[in-house]
Parts: sequence; C-alpha cells; structure tokens
Amino acid sequence: MPIRLRYSTIVNYGSMLYRLLVAVGFVVIIARKLSVKEFGLWGIIFSLTSMFISFTSFWNTWMQRFFARGYKASSGTALVLTLIYSCLASLIYVGIAYFESLILGWGFQYLLLGIPLLFLRIFESYVASLSIIVKPELIGYKGFIYDSLRLILAYVLLVALNMRLLGALLSVQIALLISIAYTLFVLLKTKSIVLVFSKDLIKQWLKGFYVPALAAFQGFLKGGLRAIVSWVSGSEVTVAFLNVGFASEAPMLRASQSVTPALYARTLRRPRIHDLEEALRLFMLFSGFMFVSFSVLSKTIASLYNPVYVSAHVIIPIVTLYAIVTGFVNIYATFISGSTRVDAEGIRSVKEVLFSPLFKLPLIGLLSIVFSYAMLIPLVLLVKGDHLLEALMVSLALIVGSVIVFPYLRYELKRLGSSIFPWREFVRISVASLASGVYYVLSGAWGITVASFWRDAPVLGFHIIVAALIYFGALYILSPWLRGLIRSGLKYILKDVLKKFKREPYIKQ
Repeated sequence: MPIRLRYSTIVNYGSMLYRLLVAVGFVVIIARKLSVKEFGLWGIIFSLTSMFISFTSFWNTWMQRFFARGYKASSGTALVLTLIYSCLASLIYVGIAYFESLILGWGFQYLLLGIPLLFLRIFESYVASLSIIVKPELIGYKGFIYDSLRLILAYVLLVALNMRLLGALLSVQIALLISIAYTLFVLLKTKSIVLVFSKDLIKQWLKGFYVPALAAFQGFLKGGLRAIVSWVSGSEVTVAFLNVGFASEAPMLRASQSVTPALYARTLRRPRIHDLEEALRLFMLFSGFMFVSFSVLSKTIASLYNPVYVSAHVIIPIVTLYAIVTGFVNIYATFISGSTRVDAEGIRSVKEVLFSPLFKLPLIGLLSIVFSYAMLIPLVLLVKGDHLLEALMVSLALIVGSVIVFPYLRYELKRLGSSIFPWREFVRISVASLASGVYYVLSGAWGITVASFWRDAPVLGFHIIVAALIYFGALYILSPWLRGLIRSGLKYILKDVLKKFKREPYIKQ
C-alpha cells in the first residue's frame, strides 16, 4: 500500500485543527473548574506518566523499522513486550507517586488514579507506532475520536457533576480507552498485528538497545519536565503556570506530528529529498498562523483558560518559539533517520550502528535536553519562591537547549546531498503571518480579556477567524505552491467522489 505524504498529512492536520479547538475547550473547562493547585497536580500526573511512556521506544523503534521492511512478527513481539512493561511500570509508578505526594504534601490518592492512565498511554504508544507505518492517517482518526469524547466527558463530569480533578482524569481515561479500541480494531482488520512472538527479533533488538535507549532517556527528561520542576521548586503552582505556557506547545508539535508519520513511512521505503521539502512547507503552512496567534494574543489566550493565569502570558510566546524549533528538528531528524540504511538487512554490526545517525541523532537530542536541565535547575533554584519567574526560567532554558541540535542536522543533510530549506515559502508565510498579526493589533483583539467565557470567547473566536482568512488569503495570492496544493487536493476529492458514483457496466448474460 503506497504511503501518501500530502493526503496523510492533510488528514492528520485536519484532525489536528479540530483537535486544537476541542482541546482548547477541554483545557478551558479544567482550568476554570480546578483550583490552581489541582490544575498543577493535573499537569504533574500527565508528566509522570509521560516519563514511563518514553521507555517503550526500546522496542517500538525497532518494531517500526523492521515491520516496514517486511518482518511482520515484529508487531506481535512488540505487543507482548508492551503488556509486560505496562505491569512493571505501574508498580514503579506507585513508589514515585508516593515520593511526589511527600514533596507536595497532598494528592497521593489522585496520583494513584493515574495508574489506569499510565497503562492506557503505554498501550497507545504501541498502536500509534504501528499506525505510523501501516496507515499514517489513522493517527488523525484516532485523535478525532479521543478529543471529541474527552471534551464531552469533561463537560459532563466537571461542569454537570462537579467531579473536579477526578472527573478530569476519568474523562481522559475513558476517551483514551475508546480511541485505542478503534485503532486496534483497524489494525487487526488490516492484519497488521501478527500474534507471533519472535525470540530472534528480540535478540536483534537487544543488539541495538543503545539506539532507542538514548531516545528513551531523552523522552524521560522531556515528558517528565513538569514533574521534575515540581521536585526542584517544591510546588505545583509553578507547574500550573507551565500548563498555561505550554498550551501553545501541543498544537505546534501536532503540526510537525501531522507531517512526520507519512514522511517517516515513505523515507524508510525510499528516501526522497522532495518529500523533505514538501514536509517543511506543510509544517510552515500549518504553524505560521498559529505562531503569530499565540504570540500576539498571548495575554488573551492566558485569560481564556482562567483570568488568574493572565500573568503567565509572557511564557506563551517563548514556548511557541520553542515548539517551532522542536517541530523543525523533528522533521529533519525523521528524514535523516528514515534515510539511514545501516539496519536495512538487520543489525549486523554494532560499530556500524554506533557511527550512524541512528545512534548520533538520539545522542544529540539527549545532550540537548540535558543542557536545558543544566540551565533550568540552577535558574529555578536562584528565583525559588517566585513561581511565575520559575516557570519563565524553565521556558528560556528549553529554547536555548533546543537550538544546539541544528549544526549536526545540517551536517547530516549535507552528507545526504542536500541542505534544502524552502526559503521562498518561508518568506511568503512570514508576510501572510505578519498581515494577520497586524489585524490582531488594529482590531484590538490582542487586548481582550476573557473574563466571562460565553460573553468574551465568541468575540475572540470571530477575530481569529478573520485573521485566519487574511492569512490564507494573502498566502494564496503569494504562493504558487499553495495554489497547486489546493488544486491537487480538489482533484483528489473529485476523483474519489466520482469513484463512489461509478457503476459497473451491464453485461448481458
């Protein structure tokens, strides 16, 4: 089955746009219904579960690469490892949850409610990893189901039943369970999960354990950021401010994640420089408008979640820029990793792998996040007690650490024969973004404070829609690539519609 870069990306991004709107509604509900401390604990629970998810890369990384190259038993082998690990991780989580409750002085019972969430997120990492290789657009479908159910359940459990933090956790867990069940059904229907456990595959994956180990520890530090910050600051309030600041990170990262699944699947099979260039254009198209919106409307967006977090608006533009940088890193790293052929016929030489981008990419990524921690820990301790300033120091350290990856990425791209960056499209998108930013300022949208959600949020929504029309209208005029993308999209849709109405010719018996 051919992997379609544009189709999969647009499906995933279409889902992402919808998910962005729904996710905003979800976070608004929990931010307004939970106290500052509860909202902080909410972020800590998700951070703790993320720390454990990162270690699934030990087998999911190799499962993807081997499955894409014809080793069908890799899906069943990874499934068994996932189930074993989820049980072990749950036991360790209890100990860390107790440690966290000692630091905060409360919340152990809520932290224990994170165990089902941990189990579900670990299993989700498996089905998502397999979906990327088999059917990349399935990530978008799953996200559509998850976010829709999450919003509905949050409204019922928090607004109607006033279940507060318990309701917030249950809404995510139930929505996650149903979305995983759907994804699993599709994977089983397409016979992508072969229930065979291969010891030979385990032996090969163990030979290259050091490759995903680096990515696992990088994910551990990234996913566990808010939990670790709570250990350093000794407060969940700092995490609550980070929750607001990082509200911009999720949609920006989703923009890159809507591009990378199809890019990785195609590159594993046959690397093409054109695919990289197209992925970069699509990411900039998706992220350009969000970047200017989060930056110019930072104060308004902070008040949207809850007016008590308005002072945290200074964090949003910094995190937005960090997310943009991370998005570019993800796309370049995906292309370089997928282009690496050192394991195309199995893992034959440890030395070859060690000197390949398969090892060097996660090593540089790990060094990047370690550098950020080396900055943020002393900075947080230096301003300890000022929770807003603590959160600001964390954001600044992250963006400084993220940029040190680019020299290595540039080096690897030159080795592959390309250091392509679509500068013309970048300029066009920047001009269109500037136009929408000017509208936000002239219209006064940047100064709106959302004190009453139902009164002020629709006004904000109107301004965002107008700014979006300005952005895409200006870009449509400036960009031949966008006009071509829209034409090819319409042709594909019309072709698909015509197929459905096509009838088989009548054959006289």
